[in-house]
Formats: sequence, structure tokens, C-alpha cells
Amino acid sequence: MDRGDFPPLRALPRVFLPGADPEEESLELPASEVEKLRKVLRLAEGSPIAILPNDGRLIVCEFRARKAWPLRVETLTTERPQRITLAQAFPKIDRLETVLRMATELGVAKFLLFPAERSVVRWDASKLVEKKRRFEAIVMEAAEQSYRSILPSIEFANSLADVLKLHPETIVFSESEKASATLPRAKDMTVAIGPEGGWAPREMALIGDRGVTLGPLVLRTDTAGIAVLSAIFLGNPENL
Repeated sequence: MDRGDFPPLRALPRVFLPGADPEEESLELPASEVEKLRKVLRLAEGSPIAILPNDGRLIVCEFRARKAWPLRVETLTTERPQRITLAQAFPKIDRLETVLRMATELGVAKFLLFPAERSVVRWDASKLVEKKRRFEAIVMEAAEQSYRSILPSIEFANSLADVLKLHPETIVFSESEKASATLPRAKDMTVAIGPEGGWAPREMALIGDRGVTLGPLVLRTDTAGIAVLSAIFLGNPENL
């Protein structure tokens, strides 16, 4: 029951519904998404929407009776071929939320969040569970807005040492005058960004020759990650 009067795919309101099966007669939508579609976007009964099952596909649907009714399936090519993990030392909460949103829009594949020695923010295990839900909601909203087909994952590490153990190839953004001005490029990369106060001496010793810089200016922690991602993504023709 395809309809020729549907708007372009990019114009459709988008909802991530991981695991959604286009073979089902209808897809149950979360109450929060129904609220958004009806009261924020003011969609009428039968309006076209896009469901993203988080596997690279897009399911064109009709929005009816609080559900999405599948019509056809499209394969998207909006994910970047270069997979970047952003290891971000905890900044203040508002700055971290900015990083999550903007890095998702740029195309980062994974976030690895950790406390650095000079991080102002410290969360215990119970708080991390609560914060992760909030962070995942921010990432999902940014992914829907930016027409992504796969959600970036969010994980936590205990320290920069743990990050380097998990990802020995990590490139670390550093203000050290000894840091390299050449930004390496690879198919899969991990980039680490420090906290507001910069890296502590013990962390600088761990960084060693992994340090890179974008120039002589000192960037805020919420600017640095976005600047590095932009340089990597936009400087690589494969990502354009």
C-alpha cells in the first residue's frame, strides 16, 4: 500500500525503535514518542513517519492509533564509513550534554566516558545508571534530528589508564607543546579529550607520544572534541 504522495524520506518525522520488525502489522510506539508526534509535531491520523530499527534501515510507516503501520523499507547510507570512538573525560554536566549532542550529529560511533584526575564531576555507580538514561535520550534525539540510522553507544571507563588499556591506539588531544600537529587517520579511531582543568602530570606521562594538537589555541573541553571530530570527518573525502 505504497503512496506516491509521501514526502521525501529526509522530511519524515523520525523515531528510533531498536529491534522494530517491518514484517509486523503494526509497531507499538512509546508513550513519549506518541506525545511528541501528536502534541509537538501535531501530526494528523495517517501521517507518514519513519521508524529507525537501529540497523541501518528506515521503515516508512503511517501513524495511526498510537502505532506505526509499516508500508515499505529503505536502506540508508547516512552513517560515516569511518568509525570514531570519542573518549571524553567528565566535564560539567551541561558541557557533557553538548558534547553528546553535537558529536552524535557529526557521526561519532561510540562514546567512552571517564573521570580524569582533574574532573570536577564524580558519579558513583548508582548515579551512572541514572545519568546513562539521560545521555541515551540526548543521543537518540540528536540521531533522529540528524537523520542517522544507527545510534552511538555509550560506555564508561574508570580512568584514562583504562581507556588506553581498552584502546591502545587512542589519540589524545593535548595542549603540550610537544604534541604532534599531525592528526592520524584510520578506519577505526579512538580520540580522548581531557577535562576542564587539562591532563594531570601522571596522565601526561601515560599519554606519551599519543598526544596531538590542533594548534596553539587553548580549547574548552566541549569545543575540543567537536573540533577534532570535524577535522577527522571533514578532512577525509570518504566521509563527505
